[in-house]
Amino acid sequence: MNEPTPRPRRKANAKAAKNTFTTKSGATIKLNQSMSERRRANKEAKARKKAAYLSTLPKERWKRVLYRMHPKRVAKYWFSREGAIMALKITGIGLVVMFLLVVGLFAYFRKDLPKIKDLAGSNLGGSVTYYDRTGQTVLWQDYDAVKRVPVPGDQISKYMAQATVAIEDKDYYNHGAFDVRGIVRAGVNDLKGGSRQGGSTITQQLVKLDQDWTNDRTISRKVKELILAVELEREYSKDDILTGYLNIAPYGGVDYGVQAASRDYFAVDAKDLTLAQAAMLASIPKAPGAYSPYNSPQWNPAVTADVFNKEGLLGRQQYVLDQMAKQGYITQAQANEAKKVDVLAQVKPLTPRYAGIKAPYFVLTAKQELENKFGSALVQRGGWKVITTVDMTLQAKAEELVASNRANVLRLTGGVADEQATVLEDVPTGQIVALVGGVDSADFANGNQNNYASGILIPPGSTFKPYDYATFIENNTNVGAGSVLYDTKGAIPGYTNTCDHNPNTKGAAPCAPGTYPAAYDYDNQFPGPITLRYALGGSRNVPAMKAMLSAVPNDKSAGKVNSINKTIATASAMMSNTYLESQGKKTYNCYADETLKTPNQCYTAAAIGDGAYLHLDDHVNGYATLGRMGSAIPRTYLLSVTNPTGKSLLKWTQPQAKQVIKPDTAYIVNDMAADPNASYLPGSCTANTCTVNYKFHRYNGWHFAIKTGTTNDGYDGLMGSWSTKYAVMTWVGNNMRNVSLTSRGASMESLTMPITRGLMQAAHANLPATNWNKPADVKTAQAFVVRSKVSRLFEIVPSPSTDLYPSWYTGKVASNTSNQAIDKVSGKLASSCTPELAKQTSANSNAASWNADQWMGGSPSGGSSSSSSSAPQESDDIHNCSDTQPTITITAVNGTAATGSSSPTCPATGVCDIKVLVQQGTYNLTDSSRPNYPGTINLTIDGQVVQSLPVSDSGNYDFSYTPSSSGGSVQITVQVVDSVLYSGTDVKTITIGSTTVSRAPANDDNGNGGNRGRRGLLTSGTN
Repeated sequence: MNEPTPRPRRKANAKAAKNTFTTKSGATIKLNQSMSERRRANKEAKARKKAAYLSTLPKERWKRVLYRMHPKRVAKYWFSREGAIMALKITGIGLVVMFLLVVGLFAYFRKDLPKIKDLAGSNLGGSVTYYDRTGQTVLWQDYDAVKRVPVPGDQISKYMAQATVAIEDKDYYNHGAFDVRGIVRAGVNDLKGGSRQGGSTITQQLVKLDQDWTNDRTISRKVKELILAVELEREYSKDDILTGYLNIAPYGGVDYGVQAASRDYFAVDAKDLTLAQAAMLASIPKAPGAYSPYNSPQWNPAVTADVFNKEGLLGRQQYVLDQMAKQGYITQAQANEAKKVDVLAQVKPLTPRYAGIKAPYFVLTAKQELENKFGSALVQRGGWKVITTVDMTLQAKAEELVASNRANVLRLTGGVADEQATVLEDVPTGQIVALVGGVDSADFANGNQNNYASGILIPPGSTFKPYDYATFIENNTNVGAGSVLYDTKGAIPGYTNTCDHNPNTKGAAPCAPGTYPAAYDYDNQFPGPITLRYALGGSRNVPAMKAMLSAVPNDKSAGKVNSINKTIATASAMMSNTYLESQGKKTYNCYADETLKTPNQCYTAAAIGDGAYLHLDDHVNGYATLGRMGSAIPRTYLLSVTNPTGKSLLKWTQPQAKQVIKPDTAYIVNDMAADPNASYLPGSCTANTCTVNYKFHRYNGWHFAIKTGTTNDGYDGLMGSWSTKYAVMTWVGNNMRNVSLTSRGASMESLTMPITRGLMQAAHANLPATNWNKPADVKTAQAFVVRSKVSRLFEIVPSPSTDLYPSWYTGKVASNTSNQAIDKVSGKLASSCTPELAKQTSANSNAASWNADQWMGGSPSGGSSSSSSSAPQESDDIHNCSDTQPTITITAVNGTAATGSSSPTCPATGVCDIKVLVQQGTYNLTDSSRPNYPGTINLTIDGQVVQSLPVSDSGNYDFSYTPSSSGGSVQITVQVVDSVLYSGTDVKTITIGSTTVSRAPANDDNGNGGNRGRRGLLTSGTN
């Protein structure tokens, strides 16, 4: 029988047998196993092992849990190989989760945190320190809630740094951003119920102070603090961080930072602190409210409740010294010596905020400009170094002049004028170099900070007139310095001339309801046609108003408001206040309310500075624009601003100028205002200098333009002056702004001139004269000649026959001299009533040839004028055909009455008396208002004037005449001439005898013998 065929399984078993090895103990080991077989085998082994383990457990779920939780079985598992592997897995996963958690936590808190860009404590704020233009003189340290002046580390005493480390963080240089041991120690102490201990490092404290987190004790704040502290340590050195902390640490009250504290407590800089002083200051940050001496009335009068812990501060100071010795910064002997110092005796009383401030009005104006540029909130945070434009030499001079003028002002006004202000600007740069805003800077301590130089709106009065004429010339083609405007009584917009009298005269009744006066000048006179040069120099109101109203050629607007607005816009552009311009505002405004808050449309009175307001420092910059030949630049008080890290926030550079009026216009206005002959001010000038009087148009070769100003109500007096180098504006008034300064007869010039002249001359002393250069295209042409005084004061007439005109002038330029007969007294065209003595044929006397007055038939922009113009000609308004002329009569010769046709006789030898009787006519014989024409009587012998005597009153006057030969006869003529050049004469023929004739006194009109007046000894044929 054959065997059966083997199954495949047996072959598999055979193959399996070939891949195994059986040990002596009977164990079978697989050989040459593949990876997949190995994984399958391991899996099977684990399954068998798990099945065997599960077979030992109870069948119920909860019993199995309790079985596994048995301590022996737990311990057996975790100390087994499987437990160790599981522990590693859990630890790895935990570390990854913790890392991700920390990263997420960091990212969550960091996204809202600022980056600390510097260590200066800018978030906390600090004092703004103002310096003069040299950067060397401290003017003031300004602070609000925080008084702090950051300084570099090398400007802090080493004792201060060492004391701070010793008491605040003794391991500061040995740990990182935070101190784990310190945190643990503080935590344990808190758990034990002990006093609160700080675990923060100096780095963490710096972060906390810088971010103003002192009162925030939340965990989230602590996390943020740690994050920023780590970043600080990565970016800055330990010394830099310590310096930052010392510049921000609280030392009591408003004092933050060691420099401010050193100055307040000990009046020394931080670098000069002694060991005892440094230890005391280092003790304060622990509890500033209790440890600061400034919490006691002894050192701070403003404090009422004494909460200063004197014993606590001194005890902590000694502890600080011991710690410094223990940590090796000083020796114990040094510590003991410092403990002996009565450090509290060295503490200075707290000074008021404004104590020691220099140039106070200037500094507060500079602060205002700083806030305008950066915002008040940013400035209050402070810590900045501000170098201003003030020149302390000129500032001191300005303050001296204001102080010395005070007695003069009080005396002249009876104490009414109690405030003064002045501003001085450097013309080329626009930098304000001196400013005084009031008479008493001591008022600052009392909160009185009225700054009349920059903070109070002032009506400029007649000092506004240069803007009127500048705009008038700039915008018309028929206007120059020699052009004519008529100073006459008549209706113009705003002044209807319907009132039958002048209500401005003393004691005059007001106008009837519904009627309004004409525009009047300060002297209530109307001198007729005058040139722009003499209108400005004489400060005439009517021509200035007409100039403003003619700024826009052919202006058809109601009330000429387009011309008014054009003039004000030009003036504002010249003043160039960029801060106001950025807000769409002007520097010169009228207002609808008494609080001067709501701007309103201006009218004609604004031309003479009434009812409109500006600031003096803007006004002086407008004058400086004239000094710059029409180039406007912003005025400034600031040269540079740097933050606590030294980063530049602002640095002054020469501004880009804007030509707001043409150089021709500026030059002509400058030349008019700098003309001493046209000025009504008393005094006299040569080409290079003036006498010591009100006129100061010349000074060591300099040309000074000058303009005075008085408001109609007499509340405000101003005087401005400018050159190519400096411009000054001065104001005098009453602090209530509602009291007339002129009520006691004082002239505004006497109040304002001492400051303006004194400051201009002081500023220009020792500087080489540099005057305005005449633009090449400015024309010199014929001009109307003013022959009589326009203000009856101290201008000099006649005016020049040629004058200045801009390049665009198209009016009269020919050489036609326009000869006409002129009345010398009135300066106007002679009439049929003008006496022959008053007539004078003069060139350039026809005002119509230069008429730019649209209210008198002229045209400011109407092209060439001619002598045949239809413009009305002002005629002699002094003489009237019905006037009574003066008379003179020869009443006696040598004691014999000269009556009828008798021929009196004089002796051949000796003296012959000639008596005359003078009778006044309509006008006074002598009138102080017409000093050029004093009353006189003349004696003429045979046609030759041999003697002239002054005469002031009617009465008898006599001459003494000595004949030169005997025999024959002579004709004697006597003449009287009064103050308006009316005259009277009398003629007699007298016989010269051969012998001496006795003389008897002739009777006067009352039958009394005697003479009146002056006696002259005359010799025939001689002068």
